[in-house]
Amino acid sequence: MNKMLKGMIKAGMVELGARYGQHRKKDTTPRLWIMMYHRVLPETDSQYAIEEPGMMVTPETLDMHFSVLKQEFTLISLREWLERVQADRPLPEKACAITFDDGWLDNYQYAYPIIQQHQVPITLYAVSDMIGTHQTFWPNRLAKILTSSNQQLQQLDWLRPLLRDLDGQQATSNEYTASVIYQMKSFQDDQLLNWLDEAENTLGISEPESPVLMNWSQLSEMSQNELIDIGAHTCRHLRLSAQLPLAVAESEIVKSKQQLEQQLEQPVELFCYPNGDFTDKVTEIVSQHYQSAVTTHRGINRLSSLSPYRLDRIGLHNDISNTPKKLLARIGMGF
Repeated sequence: MNKMLKGMIKAGMVELGARYGQHRKKDTTPRLWIMMYHRVLPETDSQYAIEEPGMMVTPETLDMHFSVLKQEFTLISLREWLERVQADRPLPEKACAITFDDGWLDNYQYAYPIIQQHQVPITLYAVSDMIGTHQTFWPNRLAKILTSSNQQLQQLDWLRPLLRDLDGQQATSNEYTASVIYQMKSFQDDQLLNWLDEAENTLGISEPESPVLMNWSQLSEMSQNELIDIGAHTCRHLRLSAQLPLAVAESEIVKSKQQLEQQLEQPVELFCYPNGDFTDKVTEIVSQHYQSAVTTHRGINRLSSLSPYRLDRIGLHNDISNTPKKLLARIGMGF
């Protein structure tokens, strides 16, 4: 009964959000919604089963999103919106910018054709040291480790306390994987990477046989399309928190811009904080090298209170936005 009641309440909230959310309201100042995507994977893809649910949409969902967003908003590139602000040029009352984080190969395979079909401008934030390699991000490495047998996992002292809910069973759901990943975020990146190296050596796990991120040729092809701006997402996707030495943070911020500009032969003026982490000093460094920076903080950007180096976004993934009504509720109410 409680589950049924909760379902009814949630359905009611979705209905209200879709019908009467912020996207339906008038405002005296221009507003900018920034949508945040990561991966675009068909359900038949082997990676779909082990990816965090909050990290992906299917190509069909993305296609639907673009159709709905074109009806609700003026779609505009983040770069153009910011240039209009700087030049004091007219802005749409309700604008929407699309962003993709990391530089996944599936963005090239599945999102790029949909972007071209709909003629939607986007910004793609790339992790420069990982482009053109077989590397992947630590949550994906951890997800692969969690597919090992429980007996093997019990060999890993650092992981054992996180497996208390496993009850002797293998971690088979991406929801469970997401829970472990969330707990691991309390540790610093250098510690995480050391533990993962140790685990992969112990379990005999190697880098993916096929790349999961784009190569430079694919990223360059996308960058040549007038619909697509490439932004920097650091060199190694280190979280730019207060625990990271400032010199390391500055190197990640500056060198990623240099690498992308050298490889793509075009300016790179937009930045994205990995995991949404930043400090005042980090923001100051970013402001010296870029025109803007996006966070993972959920919200709508209003011209009257605009902070170009701490822009809010709305994360979209399949579970919460796989129907037009759910999408509009997410946009309108932020759930």
